[in-house]
Amino acid sequence: MRLRAVVALILLLALVPAPGYGQPRQLQADSSLDIGRWQALLGQPHVEGELLVRLRPGLSAASRPAALQDARTLETIPALGIIRYRIDGDLATALARLNADPAVAFAEPNYLLFPDFDPDDPYYVNYAANNSVPNGGYLNRMHMSQAWDITTGRSEIVVAVIDSGIDLDHEDLAGALWQNNDEIPANGLDDDQNGFVDDIYGWNFAGNDANVDDWLGHGSHVAGIIAARMNNGLGIAGIAPKTRVMAVGIFAPPGFGTFADLVKALLYATDNGASIINLSLGGTAYSRGEEMAVEYAVRHGVTVIAAAGNNGENVYHWPAAHPSAIAVGAVTAQDAPAWFTNTGDFVDLVAPGVNIWSLRFGGGYTTKSGTSMATPHVSGLAALILSRNPTLSPAEIRTILETTATDLGPIGRDDLFGYGRIDARAALEATPPYTGTFPSFTPDWLHQAVWPDFCIPLITDGDFETPLGTSWTLTGTAAITTTVSATGDHALFLAGAPQQQGAASQTFTIPTTADATTLAFALRVDNEDFDFGSDPTFPGRDHLSAWLRTADGQPLFELLRAGNADFYVASGLPWDRYLHVLTADELDALKQNGPVQLWFYADNGPDERPTRFFVDDVRFCAGSHPTFLPRILTAPPPP
Repeated sequence: MRLRAVVALILLLALVPAPGYGQPRQLQADSSLDIGRWQALLGQPHVEGELLVRLRPGLSAASRPAALQDARTLETIPALGIIRYRIDGDLATALARLNADPAVAFAEPNYLLFPDFDPDDPYYVNYAANNSVPNGGYLNRMHMSQAWDITTGRSEIVVAVIDSGIDLDHEDLAGALWQNNDEIPANGLDDDQNGFVDDIYGWNFAGNDANVDDWLGHGSHVAGIIAARMNNGLGIAGIAPKTRVMAVGIFAPPGFGTFADLVKALLYATDNGASIINLSLGGTAYSRGEEMAVEYAVRHGVTVIAAAGNNGENVYHWPAAHPSAIAVGAVTAQDAPAWFTNTGDFVDLVAPGVNIWSLRFGGGYTTKSGTSMATPHVSGLAALILSRNPTLSPAEIRTILETTATDLGPIGRDDLFGYGRIDARAALEATPPYTGTFPSFTPDWLHQAVWPDFCIPLITDGDFETPLGTSWTLTGTAAITTTVSATGDHALFLAGAPQQQGAASQTFTIPTTADATTLAFALRVDNEDFDFGSDPTFPGRDHLSAWLRTADGQPLFELLRAGNADFYVASGLPWDRYLHVLTADELDALKQNGPVQLWFYADNGPDERPTRFFVDDVRFCAGSHPTFLPRILTAPPPP
């Protein structure tokens, strides 16, 4: 069993000073708190003045802990309930107070993390030199030629490379890049309503923009090991040369990223169609927020594979040490442990990691070493396994990888090699072939009237097309209108007059077997006189809320508040889309409540400029997240 310990951070490349924000005022220390413990944690590289905090479910922002009253909210990560705060005071004192507060699930520094590559050692031996093919010695040991006789991958399988970006113009990645086909390039709009503007090839969380072109070279090298094209007369062949890679950037110059950006990157990759996530990065600082993000991905069908780290010690390295991740160490061409690889009871597998040929950003090829290079070998093999059978879960993929690995060292699992060095032929031979029709990638689910088959609907008549009162309970100014609708002929119409309120609700029960639930609906906000677009200013006290409540009307979770400073939707636009993925805590609480109620509530203030709200296409899906295509979560029958 893996232990979740907090250990001192040993840098993988170089110690990078955290960015300075000036001298914060000092909070008065509380002698009853163990400040020293938190000061020790702050000895590890982190963003000065920033904390990641998760409040207990059901706590409103207005009732947040006293230690956060003067804090500035920098951003929220709704799917996990995590908030990033700027603390103008002593960080150790704030950490101690928050973690002693029963209203706080956890508070932690916004740690820094680093790529796991290229220990700077002049005595590396090119262990693959005995074979004329680049990486040939490694490929032969992994039986890649025989594995490729079974499958070379499928384009429907996408591996997210969370890293420094990918060289989008490299000749050996032509046709290998994931593309968001629902985005129109460079139009400055979020065409697919996923929250990211012009994310054609992915998203750069370090720069908060769509520029995912590599600047460091690390991400391109990793991507090439996974998916460099085969039989194109160029350079190398990736492990899964017919799959695709999604570029997700989190590293900024000079070469570090933050845990907050990694959390968001994991959610992005999960929510936008990745089947596998490669993490050739990490550090020795434990983060509960990071662990929640890894669990989120795996819970939603994504296999997370991470580097064990390059400290050359028996030391925990996260995110690889999280139990839901597959931790990968590095070996030489002779299957000996690479001198830099971390070992320990968290290591699951090993793969080649010394002098690995792959892509150099800007063109050409180069060698790099590290657990960063070992990890994409396993990610590529996992992509081949899914290409042979896309119905497999992360747990089933893990089992295949571990049970077919070549056992090295002592018989059975050990701390040096885990379950052994991966064997591609054995893994694919152990993978039961899928005999159904392989699905095409269809990311545009939110704009379709019908959801995918694996969505178990919980809401009846989310289109408001059945006779009034059949499925929804309407009160106050709430009504069904035929004047404006997103699809069909009807929509829900709420409020629209000074000091008026309206509500619509429906009661349902979430199955106890549901492992994920998603709420989505179309929303339209119009200003005073239906003057579409001429005056998009909101009256500040008019708002629409979406809540989950108990069957007798007691509030559980507020999902949306539109029309005030918390959340803006442009007035006069045809329709906006709203999506909320329930967190694990929210889902567990709802299951325990039995029947629950989805409640839309609109309230207009006393001013003479009322706001009208329209809701349509309500979907509450249990079972799995709809954006997980192309993974097959409910396999169609064989033809």
